[in-house]
Amino acid sequence: RDSFVGESSCNSTADIGEESVAMKPTTITKAKDSTNKKEVAPSPRWGQTMTMITDTKFIVYGGQTFDPTDDSAKPLSDLFVYDLLENKWSKPINCDGVARTWHTANFLPQRQLLLCFGGDVEDEKTGKMSSTDQVMVLDCEIMLWYPPTVSGQIPSGRSGHSASVFEDTSELVVFGGVKNGKWLNSASVLDTNRWRWSTIRAIGVAPPHRSYHSSTAIKTDDSTRLVIFGGNDDSKCFNTVHLLERVGNGKFAWSHPKCSGDLPKPRTGHTATLLSDCHTILIYGGWDPNTEDENSDEDLVFGDSFLLDTKTWTWSKGPNPRFGDTNQSGKSAATNGGRSRVGHSAVLAPCSSDGLQVLCFGGRLPDNEFANDFQSLSAM
Repeated sequence: RDSFVGESSCNSTADIGEESVAMKPTTITKAKDSTNKKEVAPSPRWGQTMTMITDTKFIVYGGQTFDPTDDSAKPLSDLFVYDLLENKWSKPINCDGVARTWHTANFLPQRQLLLCFGGDVEDEKTGKMSSTDQVMVLDCEIMLWYPPTVSGQIPSGRSGHSASVFEDTSELVVFGGVKNGKWLNSASVLDTNRWRWSTIRAIGVAPPHRSYHSSTAIKTDDSTRLVIFGGNDDSKCFNTVHLLERVGNGKFAWSHPKCSGDLPKPRTGHTATLLSDCHTILIYGGWDPNTEDENSDEDLVFGDSFLLDTKTWTWSKGPNPRFGDTNQSGKSAATNGGRSRVGHSAVLAPCSSDGLQVLCFGGRLPDNEFANDFQSLSAM
């Protein structure tokens, strides 16, 4: 469930649509990697997914990293499991998936399945990147990938979309994304019991086309709603909030709540994580590729966090991230990339203080480097 992605005890998730760097052409200079080479750990990357599969383990899959052999960014197929009790990475044998970036990955706990959709993949013959509509499933009990046979109104290939699971119906709801430079605002739903797609024709006006936004599924007393925040199109970023809500009889409706408080600046490529109270969303990081930092010539990459109360639709400033990457010896296993980052991923996870944290991994840093460290934000 999680893409740029988070998870909580209320079984709702937030996924950043894991996608291609269509936001703005950028030059990646190198990757910031000081991991002990004897340890198994993911390489520096962005555009990966990070998904809880048990109370204490999560999977990091795919993304994009720097290839020094030809000075280019390459999609990744590798998959790693992190054990929060042992503070240790492992890499399952023969478990690499399709090389993809800016995809989504959601967990179906009743069936122990990791469900991946879309993203950018590399053509083996031409080496060019293109968006896929492929669905792949990882059976987390035996760590085996397979492609389910899907039917219905299959959505077009895309990256930078969002995907969240409606727990009560086992439906995967996909929104937005980008394909071949065309931004989307369509929504589709996958019935994961029948592997059947259908197009959502919702009541009301849909949000503007966008990618690299976040979506968070929240269950209320009488419905399940999807909270959309941020993202970008070809010219600007957004900081507005939109709701896609099931209103009965299989129908959906769009609405657009007016928010107050300390609003985040427009951004894209952030993470959104539902906290344990089941109604507060923590937004962290992201960037505005159309705006330069006032103190440098670099793109504006954010290191701040914000809390959105979805009961009152009020924004407030969130906790500061802190470097949180340790191995079994308690020593740092990767270089601290700093607070500011984009294209990272996140989950709601337990921490050593018997509380909860929003744990973030990887991302692109302001100096055009990729990271493979952890940043932790208190979720007490």
